[in-house]
Amino acid sequence: MTTTATAHGCPVDDSFDPLAPAFLADPYAVMSELPLTGTPVFYAPSIDYYVITRYADIEAVFRDPAAYSAAVAQAPLVPLVAEAQRILLAGGHKPAPSMVSLDEPEHARLRKPAARAFSMKRVTAMIPTIEATTKRLLDQVGDATEFDLVTALAFPLPASIVFWMMGVPEQDFARLKYWCGYRAALSWGRPAPEDQVEIATTIAAYRAYLRDLVDVKANEPGDDLTSDLIAIHDEDPERLRLDEISSILFSLSFAGHETTTGLIGNTVRRLLEDPARWADIVRQPGLIPAAVEESLRYDPSVPVWRRVTTRPVTLGGRADPGWRQAVPLAGRGRPGRRRVRPAR
Repeated sequence: MTTTATAHGCPVDDSFDPLAPAFLADPYAVMSELPLTGTPVFYAPSIDYYVITRYADIEAVFRDPAAYSAAVAQAPLVPLVAEAQRILLAGGHKPAPSMVSLDEPEHARLRKPAARAFSMKRVTAMIPTIEATTKRLLDQVGDATEFDLVTALAFPLPASIVFWMMGVPEQDFARLKYWCGYRAALSWGRPAPEDQVEIATTIAAYRAYLRDLVDVKANEPGDDLTSDLIAIHDEDPERLRLDEISSILFSLSFAGHETTTGLIGNTVRRLLEDPARWADIVRQPGLIPAAVEESLRYDPSVPVWRRVTTRPVTLGGRADPGWRQAVPLAGRGRPGRRRVRPAR
């Protein structure tokens, strides 16, 4: 299969790396420098994956879980040294039963109780806390004419809300934020062997903390998501096990805020690129929902995702029985549609 391809009309050769810092910082600037030839499905030696770049193909991947499994969603991008593997396994870290790496029907089995606990009543009850936290963080900025938006607001706001919703004590927020930084490094980074043991040790501690949180809430339930999940477990222990609750929390404690951090930063960046955009939003607050939706389409918080094929497939006009791993690389998508992310 050819290793030259086009991402939305832009070719990519063997040197293309969809996880390179320059590409992640501004993929459109990188693609604009490439000549207009090639194909939207190609093999990238830099990550040992096939890359899918066209909206229709990405959508086809995500809508066909029977052919494209989520099993590799959390798999490390680079091989781990034996000591790091030992630490992770001893610490209870494995792709399953996290929802992100499960296919049907197991995915639905975990998602249904999680959705039940994440009720509209609970979401609505969070509004005063979200508003108060946002005001407090902005008050800390004060009258500064220049500040780091991500440090001051985009990172602490969603993280604090998610941890609070889970029932994590406020004094532990900083520790969980610190641990979350290692999640991406494990699944999407390329850590050197000497760094892998540190990452594995941190992830094991992260897992242990969440298991302990479940134990605490089982004995002393509160008004939080973890306690709600435990109540569902108590109704039918086989439907939702305690270890599965800690796994749901492991997923939520990262995905529940990292994506919002990216959304806030990406949206403000795009609005400030053109002062007229910002002025329009200030003048017409009713435009905010559309601005958020367009930011998600144009600059998705998750630019790359992964799937692994379960059988020979044809995608982008190419049939290759040797395909195993594919990374749908998010493109601009269609006007008015949320952009689909990449996969393995």
